[in-house]
Amino acid sequence: MRFTNCTIYDEQFSPVRRDLVVRDGKIVDLPRPDQPSAEHLEGGGSVDLGGRCVIPGLIDIHIHGAVAADTMDADFAGLDRISHYLARHGVTGFLPTTMTVAVEDIEAAFRQSTAVGGAEVLGFNMEGPFINVDRKGAHVAEHVRPPTLEEFDRYRPERGIRVLTIAPEVPGALDFIEAVSDRVVCSIGHSTADYDTALAAIDRGARSLTHTFNAMPPLLHRDPGLIAAAVRRGIHAEIIADTIHVHPAMIYCAWKLFGPERLTLISDSMRAGGLVDGEYELGGQAIFVRGGVARTADGTIGGGTSTVWAGFRNAVAAGIPFAEALRMASLTPAELIGVQDRKGSLAVGRDADFVVLDGRDKIHSVYIAGRLHAG
Repeated sequence: MRFTNCTIYDEQFSPVRRDLVVRDGKIVDLPRPDQPSAEHLEGGGSVDLGGRCVIPGLIDIHIHGAVAADTMDADFAGLDRISHYLARHGVTGFLPTTMTVAVEDIEAAFRQSTAVGGAEVLGFNMEGPFINVDRKGAHVAEHVRPPTLEEFDRYRPERGIRVLTIAPEVPGALDFIEAVSDRVVCSIGHSTADYDTALAAIDRGARSLTHTFNAMPPLLHRDPGLIAAAVRRGIHAEIIADTIHVHPAMIYCAWKLFGPERLTLISDSMRAGGLVDGEYELGGQAIFVRGGVARTADGTIGGGTSTVWAGFRNAVAAGIPFAEALRMASLTPAELIGVQDRKGSLAVGRDADFVVLDGRDKIHSVYIAGRLHAG
């Protein structure tokens, strides 16, 4: 299949006039509009995109749930519903994210089928339980516990745990990070770590920050903390760009600090995503959503209700160049979790996951593995 009459954002995130030729779910050629393609002649068929812009499918590496479903439900129907919701919002790959709960419940989440019909499940994100109770956020204190290799191995990480949030100041954390950092992205979060402790964690293998600015000490001029350590060592960082968790000015500042190659846009969405205000549940506790803002009973922000697509638009509105914000929502997260060889950019050999836009701020259609998503 050849997709014609379009402008694509290429592997360097530059807008170019190219056609996309797709076969067996992969991009097999990116010819100029006037250039024939042997791959197209073999496969036949074409789709005129009407002069529209084409961007890579977005990737959400930190999402708990949406449309009344949650990763911790360990329910395939719910996970499938999340995947279709995400696809409608331009997300073609995601990491279902767990919470700080009992061992058995985390095990059940990792055992559920991931053969969903919308956005592809690229693995799992394990947020907690190895966090600091003093920065627990919406996690339940009674389930917070120190990290152990025995517990981590019980979850069979080879099934696809891509990211793990950990507070490096808790007992045993530094040794744990060193022991598992070749198997999973250790991300510093829900933490009170100071600058030196964060540096030590990074030197032992930590590679990212979990939802930067949230559930961690602020960046201060005499107490730089873990954010400054991340900048100093050049690791990655997530950010919830919904303008609720982080002010637009600080979204812009994070881009200046980390750059588009190291800053990843996430949603941190919980089951209220895509739904109306009301009472919901996250990690075993009640969450109250008012005006799209999710909070626990004590007023703590309890996850997001937005999407990476909305975060991408917010990042552009905050002053970040379109192409750089786009990279932060596609290739940068793909690189962090090690799937950049097939996800995150429009290049020959990559999966044919792409979003067709009307203008720059409206989704016209979404293709996953070269097929129009109609869910």
